[in-house]
Amino acid sequence: MYATLQSCKSSFHLKAFLRAASTDPVFPPQLSQTHTAIMARRTREQPLRLTPNRRASIRDTHLSFHRGCLTLFSWSVLLIWCAFSCGYCGADTEFSILEEAQVLADQMKKLSSQELGVFTMQRIFNSFVYTEKTSNGETEVQQLAKKIREKFNRYLDVVNRNKQVVEASYTAHLTSPLTAIQDCCSIPASMMEFDGNFNTNVSKTICCDRLSPTVNSRAFNPGRDLNSVLADNLKSNPGIKWQYFSSEEGIFTVFPAHKFQCKGSYEHRSRPVYVSAVRPQSKHIVVMVDHGASVTDTQLQIARDSALVILNAVDEHDKISILSVAETVRSCSLDQCYKSLLSPATSETKRKMSTFISNIKASDGATQHAAGFQKAFQLLRNTSGLCKQSATTDMVIIYLSSGITSRDSSELEKRATLSVVREENRHLNNSVMILTYALMNEGVTGLKELAFLRDLAEQNSVKYGVDRTSDRERSSLSRSVGASMMPVVKGSMMVLNQLSNLETTVGRFYINLPNRMIDLARFSLPYSDPMGDGFIMTVSRPCYFGNLLLGVVGVDVNLAYILEDVTYYQDSLASYTFLIDNKGYTLMHPSLTRPYLMTEPPLHTDIIHYENIPGFPAVRQNILSLPLGSQVIAVPVNSSLSWHTNRLRNNKKDAYNVSYAWKLVQDTSFILCIVYVQPEIPVKQLKNLNTAPSSKLLYHRLDLLGQPSSCLHFKQLATVESPTVMLAAGSFSSPYEHLSQPETKRMVEHYTAYLSDNTRLIANPGLKSSVRNEVMATSHVTDEWMTLMEMSSLNCYIVRRYIATPSGVLRIYPGSLMDKAFDPTRRQWYQHAVANPGLITFTGPYLDVGGAGYVVTISHTIHASSSQMAPGYAIAVMGIDFTLRYFYKVLLDLLPICNQDKGNKIRCFIMEDRGYLVAHPTLIDPKGHAPAEQQHITHKEPLVANDILNHPNFVKKNLCNSFSDRTVQRFYKFNTSIMGDLTNLVHGSHCSKYRLTRIPGTNAFAGIVNETCDSLAFCACSTVDRLCLNCHRMEQNECECPCECPLEVNECTGNLTNAENRNPSCEVHQEPVSLNVIDPALLDTLPQCINTRCSQRYTSSDCFGVLDCEWCMVDSDGKTHLDKPYCALQKECFGGIVGAKSPYADGLGLVDEEVASLNMIKSAPVGPVAGGIMGCIMVLVLAVYAYRHQIHRRSHQHMSPLAAQEMSVRMSNLDNERDERDEDSHEDRGIISNTRFIAAVIERHTHTPERRRRYWGRSGTESDHGYSTMSPQEDSENPPGNNDPLSAGVDVGNHDDDLDLDTPPQTAALLSHKFHPYRHTHMHHHPLHMHHLQAAVTVHSVDAEC
Repeated sequence: MYATLQSCKSSFHLKAFLRAASTDPVFPPQLSQTHTAIMARRTREQPLRLTPNRRASIRDTHLSFHRGCLTLFSWSVLLIWCAFSCGYCGADTEFSILEEAQVLADQMKKLSSQELGVFTMQRIFNSFVYTEKTSNGETEVQQLAKKIREKFNRYLDVVNRNKQVVEASYTAHLTSPLTAIQDCCSIPASMMEFDGNFNTNVSKTICCDRLSPTVNSRAFNPGRDLNSVLADNLKSNPGIKWQYFSSEEGIFTVFPAHKFQCKGSYEHRSRPVYVSAVRPQSKHIVVMVDHGASVTDTQLQIARDSALVILNAVDEHDKISILSVAETVRSCSLDQCYKSLLSPATSETKRKMSTFISNIKASDGATQHAAGFQKAFQLLRNTSGLCKQSATTDMVIIYLSSGITSRDSSELEKRATLSVVREENRHLNNSVMILTYALMNEGVTGLKELAFLRDLAEQNSVKYGVDRTSDRERSSLSRSVGASMMPVVKGSMMVLNQLSNLETTVGRFYINLPNRMIDLARFSLPYSDPMGDGFIMTVSRPCYFGNLLLGVVGVDVNLAYILEDVTYYQDSLASYTFLIDNKGYTLMHPSLTRPYLMTEPPLHTDIIHYENIPGFPAVRQNILSLPLGSQVIAVPVNSSLSWHTNRLRNNKKDAYNVSYAWKLVQDTSFILCIVYVQPEIPVKQLKNLNTAPSSKLLYHRLDLLGQPSSCLHFKQLATVESPTVMLAAGSFSSPYEHLSQPETKRMVEHYTAYLSDNTRLIANPGLKSSVRNEVMATSHVTDEWMTLMEMSSLNCYIVRRYIATPSGVLRIYPGSLMDKAFDPTRRQWYQHAVANPGLITFTGPYLDVGGAGYVVTISHTIHASSSQMAPGYAIAVMGIDFTLRYFYKVLLDLLPICNQDKGNKIRCFIMEDRGYLVAHPTLIDPKGHAPAEQQHITHKEPLVANDILNHPNFVKKNLCNSFSDRTVQRFYKFNTSIMGDLTNLVHGSHCSKYRLTRIPGTNAFAGIVNETCDSLAFCACSTVDRLCLNCHRMEQNECECPCECPLEVNECTGNLTNAENRNPSCEVHQEPVSLNVIDPALLDTLPQCINTRCSQRYTSSDCFGVLDCEWCMVDSDGKTHLDKPYCALQKECFGGIVGAKSPYADGLGLVDEEVASLNMIKSAPVGPVAGGIMGCIMVLVLAVYAYRHQIHRRSHQHMSPLAAQEMSVRMSNLDNERDERDEDSHEDRGIISNTRFIAAVIERHTHTPERRRRYWGRSGTESDHGYSTMSPQEDSENPPGNNDPLSAGVDVGNHDDDLDLDTPPQTAALLSHKFHPYRHTHMHHHPLHMHHLQAAVTVHSVDAEC
């Protein structure tokens, strides 16, 4: 019996046993003390060291204990108790958790080698011949800059050609007037057809006109002369979108003709493109809005609208500020810098200042005109002193006011105001112009007020007797400005009323500024296309006839095309490029979303924030000041960026070299830079290869090829006869052309012939030079995958296998039709594998866009040599998708302890190195399956999360700056080099134990948790969005879910706060993925490629984790368990609930969104049966003790006083910090009884402009909107949807009304959510074309044997 007891080494069971023993006189006190000492030492994981005398004493004690035990009736009861709870015993020993992790490692290695073929593929790649290339940055940057210059020059030529035609037409107009108008809004629909490049109906044969409010009937309109020229430009220049001529007389002529903004007139002359072309000099503008007591509501509305018009007329080259003037002067408070400086008119600044303008309310106090001008001049002086003031910079104060002063001291106020203007302007050498706009009061004009505003505009201080200045003051002031005083620049006054067209009047404020006749082409920064869709850059140039401004010609160029050479640059694995303008603004960088997939306006961000490494500020200064150059800096490894780390060929040193080579692109304001990581180490590239003899090259466009063996792999057109090859945009010499033009059967045949040509005689159809070798290299895996499809016992758990290369070659099996925008190198499974070279890398779970449900990916790098496993030597990544439940099935099969009580008290899990769970009981629980993706250890096991934070060498909480949405991301990184296992240090040791260790050879960890009672742990998680609890403080040992804070950017200078400036930039932005839409008729006629025969599976174990199968356990009410569970197709009971709709748009979007599957954040920890048995045993044991010793023992507390105190403090803080906006948030949920944590409901948010607006301008103290330990939402250091390799977004909302009032306590957190149909993310790029098969179909499908 004693030997049996010794085999049960669960410390918390043994502690309870020893507590009982210490009060029993039959148990010698030395024994309990000895065992207590043993347990204390084992808890500290130190070997027990005993002296010989002590060892003998213990042996004698053990013998007396053994004799005493045999006489006790209660011994058998204790054995029953120990036997019941001993299932976890092995997991708590130092060796068993390591052994079990090794068992899992062996299984993962088996999956990697036998099911994916990693070792075979690595052996094949070892046999290839490679060439070594050493970088020459300056030569390559000049070659690439020349290519980009040629592209820019092409559009400059188009603009110049259009300019010549307009100017020649005006000469003809003088003798034979050109005045015919073709209204865009009256073009018959029959003349137009849809064009995907413009994403609207257009006519490519004519141009059309839109008119400003007041246009002379005899105004010059060259539209008819432009038709043929513009049409030729469009045909011969890819990437062009709109071409137009904006007439100074008010006619806007655009090609191709299309309908737009047909309600009312169209004032194009207040657009930033027009303003910046006719007045290209930088403009410093202060807009003052009078909202004093004398201003009526009507006047104030006119003033607000006017301020918005001015704000929308300027661009990033200008600087602006908005002031509200009443009894006090206020500036926009959404950024602290607005109080002292002007800000570049970026999209962020415009948004913030628009909000400020809209919130200006009427004041009860009198307007302090002098104070307003004092502040305006102060802003102009501060800004001109901070930056290098150009001689051509125009400084303007625009005053929107009624001009009313107080009756008692009217003249004194006017005199004081003009005095301020005069004195302040002299400090700026009289370079400030004042424009005043008189706000009419319902038709009543005050002559005194108009005169005052006119005097302000003309700076007529003589009239008010403030022009007398002593000679001493004048000479002193002249010396202070360093030159003779310039004369005052007089402005103008204009009257505004309700009938005024503000865009035509106020929007053309710039005509008062000097026209310096700068006849140069200008390139705009990227912005959203106002007439179509997507993002564009504009090349514009003014047109003149002598000194007469005729207007502006412009060409809108698709941003994806003009930046394609930078976006898809792939000279070697060690290099990347970025493009900036001459002020440092970043147009393209590898961490940004590709322009083709952009859904939000790009943010105005300086390159110094992306290349945030020591030494780069000096490099940036040289880049902006020297037209050509290069520089090498050494970067400490602990300060590295993710896109540097993934390019290292030698990662053994403490620092690495980075080479920057740059060149100013001639005739533009843009600077190209090529970056080489470790330029001194050669990069290996594949030498000429031949394709595998038995391999058949099949391009993925099965719809064009008419593949006779086509079938459906869930929702993808596919074939099991062969893998297919997909070429991402980066594989092509002209990526944009590939993305924007439809592929044809002839093109596909050309690709196939070239890629499979071992003779090297067939012409290259426009692919990069490295692509053919990569296609041929990956062909060697075909035979193994085909064999596995026939022989593998795991086929019913495997969704697909694939291999991808750096150039964007993807070989996938079963062969599948892919979306042409898909880029495997930007998927997380690819990036995670490269970041973990040589390791089996887990990614997921995530929702597979192909229709397979939730899947988990394991991926592995392939290197040029087995001996070179650094990230920079990774020349391919292999991946395999499994069903979500498969890995939990592995836990149950290989670790029987995990199945002991169905995951209630004893829970096993697998998590990857960022803390996201790959396998956990709640991920597969029908009542607990909130969206399985992005579930973090802090969500599901807060007690474990709290405790492991006390292991500083194991986990680190990191920060990174995400400039795509202006947030600071907080995330975890776990140490994959840890040896041994971890157990409780601080939290929960009294009634909950865990063991955690790394699974060798992977980036994942295995853990086991055992709860003997309920414990309470807290991890701060927002229940509303991803905002962190406290954005001003982050402690390494405080548990919080991965979250984000607003990134505090000084909009005036573009700098970050000192604290955030130390954070690295976040890794490559996660892109959305879509699925090619196929003919819906095929969905009904084609069978599934793999038939897993769900209806013929009669047991849970036979159905669990099988492709497209669900074990239906819960009725449609989400609560009632079925008497006879059964196996059915996933679409019939997604997640195990009958009738629960899958998150896919079945029937092309015809999904009943009102039918929502029920979710439970976590099931009750102990089932009623197990709880009853445990209760009976406890009662029996206590009764025996009471009978024999008459000792009443205190109940075991479920939560330590320390934990209770910590919890109460934190929750009270939350209550105190809530603000008024959170009254309707989902924080009043109550604590679920019998659970370890607080329930929460969350909303899933994508990266929309609304989401960005919610974060910007918000202080950290406002970010705690309803916190909990559980937040099943999209939260990672890379926030926008973890959709690898094919995934769809899921939108989960809160629906409190769906809860049943009679819900039992164990399921109080049962919450319903809606799965919204997946929406095609590229509708703005592609019309919804259906792909039809062009040949008779012979069906081939596979029955998966498991």
